[in-house]
Amino acid sequence: MDEPTTDRATTSGDATQAPAGDEPAAGIAEGSDPASAAAPPSRRAALLRSGFILGVLAVVFLIIIPRFVDYSEVVDAFRDLTLSQVAVMTVLGVIAWVISGQLFTVLTPGLTVIRGAMSYLILSGIGSSVPFGPWNMGVVWVVVRGWGVGVQPATSGIALYGVLNQLGRLALPLVALVVLAITGELSGHAGTAAVISTISIVVFIVAVLLIAAIVRSDKVADWIGRTGQRVVSWILARLGREGGPDVSRSVHRFRDQLGEVIRRRGFLALLVAILAQLGWCVVLIAALRVVGVPEGTLPPADVLAVFALVSVITIIPISPGGAGVPELLYIAGLSSIAGSEYESLITAGVFLFRLYQWFLPIPIAWILLKVARQGRSILPTTAELRSYAKGEAS
Repeated sequence: MDEPTTDRATTSGDATQAPAGDEPAAGIAEGSDPASAAAPPSRRAALLRSGFILGVLAVVFLIIIPRFVDYSEVVDAFRDLTLSQVAVMTVLGVIAWVISGQLFTVLTPGLTVIRGAMSYLILSGIGSSVPFGPWNMGVVWVVVRGWGVGVQPATSGIALYGVLNQLGRLALPLVALVVLAITGELSGHAGTAAVISTISIVVFIVAVLLIAAIVRSDKVADWIGRTGQRVVSWILARLGREGGPDVSRSVHRFRDQLGEVIRRRGFLALLVAILAQLGWCVVLIAALRVVGVPEGTLPPADVLAVFALVSVITIIPISPGGAGVPELLYIAGLSSIAGSEYESLITAGVFLFRLYQWFLPIPIAWILLKVARQGRSILPTTAELRSYAKGEAS
């Protein structure tokens, strides 16, 4: 975090080619086509979002965390890292990047394993460094189109990436619940965390069942569309508002555009999305171990439980680009289990983990954009976006 029949994307059935006659993906709403999504935001929006990010970072790292953690101890933990430990972390980080990118590969015919990983790194790095809503998705769309993928498979693949990536995150509490039950540590997790986990598990199950029902049955799709429309109309009426979205049309557009790919590859894509999340959990566990947090203090099952909880909470974009908030949640959640005496080491471990998950993809993304867009401006122009949307560029 998905797409329609890819054979229709080209006249030859080869999804890696995008001939001049390739039409935009069917059903893409006017004003919400990929070119529009990739268009740069207004200067005012850019300044506001950038200012908000800097504010969040300042509050988290300069005010909140120093109240509980001595940064000098964090620095000491980093100084104690050996070259072999850094090498292990780097290998695990690269593996996590590659696994995360395979969701793109599964959903977009024509993408290789390497290009799937490149797509993920560009998406993550641009989203973190230029946090302007869906713009990073649009930039990835332009890159994928530049690799010769047709309009329809590129559009639907990226759209479904967002859906299945979120479903993968929602599934993590269920995975954590099973692991905690197997390890006998389930009784130690209760309260607010249990409530959030229960809600996410229910939402995950309901969402999967709804998607499966929509793509497999016209009658169910009609019923969900009508029911959803009545619910939305009732809510808007109570709020004194008129109009509102056409829910039924949206449900059928989703089915028509993405149903075939979900039927063919939905289960595999969801599995890959979950594995990608688990890969990052392994990186977090390794980071905690190399800085000196013992397994007896923070068992892998407990780390998974906290990781799953943070993944669910941060589905809602509290901070653009994911700046500051995840670090705070990881440190608070893990320290509550290990005890305050481990706060500095846990902070060092979380910072090391986020180095690979959040920070390093930023410079790598810009390098990859430069490589992928040789001979063009590093960011797409409006004219280029429009030509790709019309299938005129190759």
